Formats: sequence, structure tokens, C-alpha cells
Amino acid sequence: MIYSTIFKDLGGKIAGIQLEGHSPTNLGSKGENLLCAGVSTLVQSAHSYLASQGSLEKEEKRDGFLRFLVKQNQIDGYQSLLAMVEFGLRSLEHSHSNAISIHNELIKR
Repeated sequence: MIYSTIFKDLGGKIAGIQLEGHSPTNLGSKGENLLCAGVSTLVQSAHSYLASQGSLEKEEKRDGFLRFLVKQNQIDGYQSLLAMVEFGLRSLEHSHSNAISIHNELIKR
């Protein structure tokens, strides 16, 4: 199961994302699982772009886990990007609710 958390600030803006877990093997083995590839592409592309812009406050990445938070003073500038990622994740959750779970978490900084 893939567990995703969308971190939102007190104003409701997306401040970061966390992914944990793997897609079930009945959807494909490692390297052939399309759900896992879709989720990974969405989130890792956003993460890589934000990192290249020097816009990350915190990040942690290891096998089956990725978490990042955008610098507080840069959140406004990346809402479209982060909203697109959230939309894509929720679309995948709608199609594969038995394999991906998404929830929001309020963060205070």
C-alpha cells in the first residue's frame, strides 16, 4: 500500500508531501508496476524541481519513502505545481483505492 500525506499550512496551502510504502505486487512486480511508476513520477518530479530551485526546507529520501517541505517564504510560488501533484495523486487514489491512501495533515511552523 502507498500512503501519501499532503501537508497543509494553517492557511490551507500545500507545504509539502510525504510518500511511504509500495504498490501491491498484484499490480505488477518491482520495476513493472504502473501505479508505483505513476506515483513516483508525479512526486519525484516535483521534489527534484523544487530541490533544483533551492526551495526545500526539509527533505528525506530512502527506499519506499520520500518527504519534503517547501520553504515557508516560497510556498505561494509553488501552489500550482503542488496542487497538480495532489490532483494526480487523488486521481490515482480514485482508480486504485485499494492500493493508495491519501490524507491531509496540518503543519504548524
